[in-house]
Amino acid sequence: MISRHPTEQEGNDQVATLSDNGATPDGDAPPALDLLPGVRARLNERLDHAGIPHGGRLTYVAALTYRAVQTVSRWFEPERPGLPDVESLARLCDGLGCSSDWVLGLTPAMGGNPALQHASATELQWVGEVLERLRRMHRDSEPMPMVGDEMAPSIHDGDMLFVDRRYDRLGGNGVYALEINGRVLVRRVENRMGTGIVFKCDNPAYDDYPVADVDAVKRMGLRVLGKVHAAVGVTVFWNS
Repeated sequence: MISRHPTEQEGNDQVATLSDNGATPDGDAPPALDLLPGVRARLNERLDHAGIPHGGRLTYVAALTYRAVQTVSRWFEPERPGLPDVESLARLCDGLGCSSDWVLGLTPAMGGNPALQHASATELQWVGEVLERLRRMHRDSEPMPMVGDEMAPSIHDGDMLFVDRRYDRLGGNGVYALEINGRVLVRRVENRMGTGIVFKCDNPAYDDYPVADVDAVKRMGLRVLGKVHAAVGVTVFWNS
């Protein structure tokens, strides 16, 4: 008789379906966790809220988690139940706007982004596509909110900046996130012949601030947080 080791997916299904009845080192059996009905109910609750019809639910979740429909069906069918693996659970929570602790029944609070909790399926898909595009374009950048109107109209107060932290010193012209005396600033930096380094606001209401060279910048106590590669905001072309 030839025996074989279970595949990774079979192992995940076994872990998800069966409770661990093994004894602990002191001989006591651990309490079984009955996660399945609650997880299934909470996933359905989020999908109902997102407006995903029951007929297309498995296909939607399969696309969201990059799993086969046959695998996804185990998470919703009570006859042959199973739980999502860790990666699938993370993708589900990200796409449905809820926390993994809530899905697993470990906390009564849904968590996640409150705005996503009330989003429709179309809105969730749109947000996901925008997020994926931003990740591809600015994979090495970190988000940072813009505070103040110094860079208007290029960057508005409240816009989300994408800051490349690999730039910890001034390296050529560009828009930089800076810190001085605990205050974060965003400035356009220009090297001008005969002037030196100029810290410039795009808002004409603010004056330019020239310094002689990099050594003068260091003496100011100015720290470079990163180079701003992009900013995301909402531009209103007309009021309804």
